[in-house]
Amino acid sequence: MGHLTLSLPDADATRALGARLAAACPPGTLILLRGPLGAGKTTLVEGVVHALGAGHAASPTFVIAREYAGGSMPVSHLDLYRLEDPREVEDLDLGAYLRADGITLVEWPDRAPGEWPADRIEVELSIDGHGRKADVTIFGALAPIVAIDHVAAS
Repeated sequence: MGHLTLSLPDADATRALGARLAAACPPGTLILLRGPLGAGKTTLVEGVVHALGAGHAASPTFVIAREYAGGSMPVSHLDLYRLEDPREVEDLDLGAYLRADGITLVEWPDRAPGEWPADRIEVELSIDGHGRKADVTIFGALAPIVAIDHVAAS
């Protein structure tokens, strides 16, 4: 397991973290994004999608999932904020969105407890007095693959 904490003074720094994650992650990577409303989860996704050349990311809150193709790697972006009932999670078939050939990003993953593989990256975003803070943890087989120093580099 690898862990680091980063200060993100503005939205550009949050997008830059997304770009560094995109550069460091192999195909098949799952990134779970946690944090309160307005913490920068979708902004981080924008950084990933843009860095991979897959276009412009938008919050999928009303459609739950968006797919971005056409870049160097496809991206699935899920926002589970609106899910309230465990049956909704079952109906969604989350496994269908876990890309072996690209990166999957999930906002509000706690709405689907117990559904996530052991090999994953978790990013906890929070708001502090100086902007945002990101706690990045790399779990399982991804830990030796995703170089934490590349994610931390500015």
